[in-house]
Amino acid sequence: MDEVYDKLDSLSTEQLQTVIRWTLTDLDNAANSTNYEKLDDKVKGWCAMLREAVIHQINKAYKANDSWYEEG
Repeated sequence: MDEVYDKLDSLSTEQLQTVIRWTLTDLDNAANSTNYEKLDDKVKGWCAMLREAVIHQINKAYKANDSWYEEG
């Protein structure tokens, strides 16, 4: 996993944003799309939960930035 973290650390902000957008799109497609008919409901539910977890972390970081700017 360290190798993946090293690669992640080397990405630009734009690249990180793109990776997160792709990840959210893939999770949303897996959770909701009929193109993923081979996935059972348990897997679709897991994908939906992971998508919500990523969104939660984005919102948490956004609020932390917002708070920092208000204090500064």
